[in-house]
Amino acid sequence: MKRARQPVLIFIMLVAITPSIFAQALLSADVNLIDRGLIFPYSKTLDIASDITQYAAFASPAALLFVVPKSDYVETALMYAGSSLLAFGAGSLIKALVPRDRPYMYFDSPPSQAAVEGDESFPSRHSCIAFSAAAFSSTLFALRYPNSPYRVPVTLASYALALATAALRVGSGNHFLSDVAAGALIGTVSGVIIPLVFARDK
Repeated sequence: MKRARQPVLIFIMLVAITPSIFAQALLSADVNLIDRGLIFPYSKTLDIASDITQYAAFASPAALLFVVPKSDYVETALMYAGSSLLAFGAGSLIKALVPRDRPYMYFDSPPSQAAVEGDESFPSRHSCIAFSAAAFSSTLFALRYPNSPYRVPVTLASYALALATAALRVGSGNHFLSDVAAGALIGTVSGVIIPLVFARDK
């Protein structure tokens, strides 16, 4: 397992350092040109909806229960836990390193949670989790169960939920487009790297 740890540690270092340096330059302006066209005030309804789609995306790998042999349940669960923790941890670390006001802070009457998390916009952790789940499912299907009839529907459904989560985070005023793009990148890499590491050790 020593070989398996090396790519994960390298990934954590890259996620912690490179995006943070890039983000500091990108976010130095008040609101950059990429994000200026899609900035919205806070919407509680869309915020709740984004929680629902995130949880649904997070649960989507449960479809693998219909495909994975029972003897592989524990290994698959550990892989998914690793991917999820990697996505969540990387997203949380970058949030701590790169303070950025959420879009709703640019409008009058921000929500009550603004006092605690008003500067935690980058990256979108909801997107990290949702895209990690989608990438994990699609990668595991591609590596181990490419002929499964569940592969295409689960992949499409999980990515649809991830995209919906990202769109709702922007529409709810919680994130800028660049926040959800960064979250999607972190989540995708997290969801891909763990199954690949386990596949290499097989």
